[in-house]
Amino acid sequence: MSRNIKKIIRLNDLVSIESRMKHTLVLNPEGRKDRIDLDKDIVYDKREWIISEEYYEFIREILQDDDLSIEDRIIKVYEKIACDYIYDDNLISFIQKVDDDTYTVPDWYARDTDDEWAANRETHKRRVCYELARYLAKSLTELLKDNDDYSVCIHWNKELTHYFVGLTCSKYSITLDPDDFFNIKDLTRLKTGLTAQGIKILEDKEDKFEQALKKFNKGKSEHAIRNMEFEIIHSDRESEYQFEEKEEKNEDILFLKKAIQILAGKYDLDSQGIFEYMKEIVDIKLGSEKREKIWKKIEATERPTVDSTRFIRCLVVSINEEKFLIDVEDRNIRPFDEKEFDEKRAKYIRYKELPIGGRYYDGR
Repeated sequence: MSRNIKKIIRLNDLVSIESRMKHTLVLNPEGRKDRIDLDKDIVYDKREWIISEEYYEFIREILQDDDLSIEDRIIKVYEKIACDYIYDDNLISFIQKVDDDTYTVPDWYARDTDDEWAANRETHKRRVCYELARYLAKSLTELLKDNDDYSVCIHWNKELTHYFVGLTCSKYSITLDPDDFFNIKDLTRLKTGLTAQGIKILEDKEDKFEQALKKFNKGKSEHAIRNMEFEIIHSDRESEYQFEEKEEKNEDILFLKKAIQILAGKYDLDSQGIFEYMKEIVDIKLGSEKREKIWKKIEATERPTVDSTRFIRCLVVSINEEKFLIDVEDRNIRPFDEKEFDEKRAKYIRYKELPIGGRYYDGR
């Protein structure tokens, strides 16, 4: 593995052209000892890139598997991170829109953090792009450390406050992003057997990476709703799930209830994963005008203080002039009365009424 600045600057140019947005290159601060004269568009990260011993062992194992190509191994590292971690949906409550193209989030939320934050994060599997990109970049660096043809970096989209990983070599250049904000993330997709969508091939002279990615995606569904339709038909035929809603007459409500049960029961999806899946299903089956996003307040159980309280998104769906709550934490769908917004200790908050001033979160 080399740190070829010219190569990663060229990669960054490809990324910026592809996305039509300027990106900043982010390097591991461990590399400060290299004494590289940094370009104005290159910075050292706020935290050192580290991985656990489990990941070192995983890398050793796949390096010993002679049946795997380099490309296969890269995809396997990506798949492991996507399957091991879940998206920290609490972050979304801190994102502020500056204008149509620009967002901001506090630097202390996973980017510029202290050891207390890091220790708190080890108590759960929720992570944001800053953390996931570091795990992925460090894992790929270790995987390819004996091959100087490869260079790895992190790309920082400041406008979207987003990190993702870039990899380049003489044959291809790719980006790897397990938590694309605008679609169902690969953090969710790969857990449910869908195709990987977060690996983008910018150039591939011999189609080597293209072929490896096609092999990985072979037999997998690209569309979440098609996958769920198949799962429901299969479950009904095989009686894999004893749906409690046999008396439900409305086909749309029954479909949503079955979908949630499968996402929770078979796949054990996290709250953000269920939110993404169900939002896309509702938008396709019913139309986006039939749903609204709301906040749910998650009080800390061990230390119920302001800095350990989270806010996550749920969905309210209108069907036949009735409102139903898709509660992604409780993993159910039920009738919803807007009076719940006005309760004394309300769990549910209208989307535009979330308090944004003076909040801090300690990472728990």
